Amino acid sequence: MSNEMRGISSTGTLDARILNSSGKIWNGITFETYSSANFSTYLTAMTEQGNSGIYLADFPTGITTGGTYEYFVSRRSGASAAETDTIVTSGKIDWTGTVSITGASGSMIGSDWRDYVLRLGFKRTDKDTELYEATTDSIQKMRRKFMFDEAEAEATTTDTITVLGDFKLTVESDLGLVLGIILEDSDTGTPLLRIPKWRFDELYPSVNVDTDKGYPKHYCLYNGQIYIGPIPDSVSYSYRISYSRRAGTVTSSTAAVPFTNLYRDVLAYDVLFRLYLGLDEPDKASSYKQLFDEGFDEITRRERVNSGSTIWNQEVFNI
Repeated sequence: MSNEMRGISSTGTLDARILNSSGKIWNGITFETYSSANFSTYLTAMTEQGNSGIYLADFPTGITTGGTYEYFVSRRSGASAAETDTIVTSGKIDWTGTVSITGASGSMIGSDWRDYVLRLGFKRTDKDTELYEATTDSIQKMRRKFMFDEAEAEATTTDTITVLGDFKLTVESDLGLVLGIILEDSDTGTPLLRIPKWRFDELYPSVNVDTDKGYPKHYCLYNGQIYIGPIPDSVSYSYRISYSRRAGTVTSSTAAVPFTNLYRDVLAYDVLFRLYLGLDEPDKASSYKQLFDEGFDEITRRERVNSGSTIWNQEVFNI
């Protein structure tokens, strides 16, 4: 990867300086205790993207030790960089020793997620199996408690009802929770009403290929399939299914661990809670549980605002 360090400024020239977790500063070769005499060796020049005011710089590949590093971006007040230059931006980079730690859409890959949890507060390197199991359980827990955007998906099923008389759709392999189904008929889209299985049986007690066909109105979930009622009277319909994805088992090779692009700290708190509970260390487990509960409340409030559900609820109550 490249351009891991970013800065923003309307004018001027920007430089970046990098600190490790011990507070030592990178001098281009190694990390050292800060010295004013060596100030010029601490600078990494940043390049403006056109005239956008956005500046980028590569994180030094000479840093070969994995860890979390901080960088500080300053804007030159004169022709040359000076210690008194104003800091305009700062950031953090999780570094494997060769690349920054990100996976698909900014999410961590499984092995880097494991390293992050170890750095955050769990020093046992013999509990990887438990760590990945705890991660899988924590992701499922978070998705059960709240509908996060990152779990949402939409699929159009066109090949599961190809024989007139069939009325069952095979669910997607990663389906967790169906949010809705739209029947698409040429240029028309019609939402299907979800009903429980007992109601489906009441409405369609004797499903018959020859006599019970009609324009679909309802659906229900049963035994890993989606039942459509009445039996579709055409094989030309498409069914657009919106659903929440079920998280798979997290392993070291997982390409993108859910939640790690935005809420990795909150996910880690619940993982650490589970790990320390399993080690019979209730005090540590309790502290991480509290951090998780507080963090989860905060991110669900944020998600509600982002999705507009808070505004919608206010409008409903103001009617």
